[in-house]
Amino acid sequence: MIKLLYLVASLDYSGAAQKVRLLARDLPCDKFEVRVAVLGTSNPWVERLRAVGLHVDVLGWKRTIDLRPLLGLRSVFRSFQPQVVHAWSREAIRSLAVAGMGRRVRLLISDLLKPGHPLGFLDRFLVRRAATVVAFSAAEAERYRRNGIPKDQIATVPPGIDTKHEQNGQPPVTAPLPSGRFVLGIGPLEMHKGFRDAVWALDILHYLYSDLSLVLAGNGSDRLRIAQFAEAVGTSERVHFLGPVADLWPLLHRAAAVWVPSRVQGGVGAALEAMAAGRPVVATRTAELDEIIVDGVTGFLVRPGDKAGLARQTRLLLDDPSLADRLGEAARRHVLEHFPAARMVEACDGLYSVAQPAHNPGVTS
Repeated sequence: MIKLLYLVASLDYSGAAQKVRLLARDLPCDKFEVRVAVLGTSNPWVERLRAVGLHVDVLGWKRTIDLRPLLGLRSVFRSFQPQVVHAWSREAIRSLAVAGMGRRVRLLISDLLKPGHPLGFLDRFLVRRAATVVAFSAAEAERYRRNGIPKDQIATVPPGIDTKHEQNGQPPVTAPLPSGRFVLGIGPLEMHKGFRDAVWALDILHYLYSDLSLVLAGNGSDRLRIAQFAEAVGTSERVHFLGPVADLWPLLHRAAAVWVPSRVQGGVGAALEAMAAGRPVVATRTAELDEIIVDGVTGFLVRPGDKAGLARQTRLLLDDPSLADRLGEAARRHVLEHFPAARMVEACDGLYSVAQPAHNPGVTS
């Protein structure tokens, strides 16, 4: 039995949190004893993991300088004694270093790079201690190489998404939603995710569709700026902030389309979730999204920052429901074939199980 600890900054909705949730839940329980440590505070996803029997430690980091989470992390190591640690984010690997942990375990790292924040000297030093840096797209792996991480230290794992919902049919809608049609955006609400551009595109479309709204699920540091911009352009009544949502499936089944307007990188988790639900996606042509969306077949791609293009392609879907249905169904089949969660779980299982993960079948380096 391999004792595996996931250390994540937060389980608020993000691509990293989504992967941690799927991996922790779906890794074979006869092979792994899994525990999750969250540096931040509790949220609905923490409770959902606990509901399926997983041990989740919430360390409660709220301030820049806070010793209690570090002491809590040391306590987790003493009580659990993990053999493998998969740390997600710079905050996670820095916490390991400050707490004096990580030297006697096999360390894997993911989610290191944020837009506009290249790796500094300290981060490079900490990364050198890791057995493997795990990338979930070819574009992410290339960014790691450009930041000086050796090619043979990087393993590329295909992203995956939960497709089990499809067996349950359309779920009841429980979230408070606007009347009429809406386009859905899925957080985190950070500047590089481009949701200010989404508000601009909505402002273009509302002249044609009086019943159209934008629903944003998630939270983040850019929420206030997005709300202020919506107020400034006169669309605040059409922009609805739902905050963190534990189960996106009801929202996805009601959405006329899903927008993934990322400016730089990311958005893969949101796009895959929408595609798995059979919803048409209009996304920006970033390197990662270009790897999963076939333009005009499983969704539409526009240039980053192209508000008019976002509105124009969405208008095609709103005016032609049959086109929206065809794209959504093609997207669902594409995800089932190429991005099932089981494939990601199997690849990570190989990384956790052997000393030289770069040579595992199903994982490319």
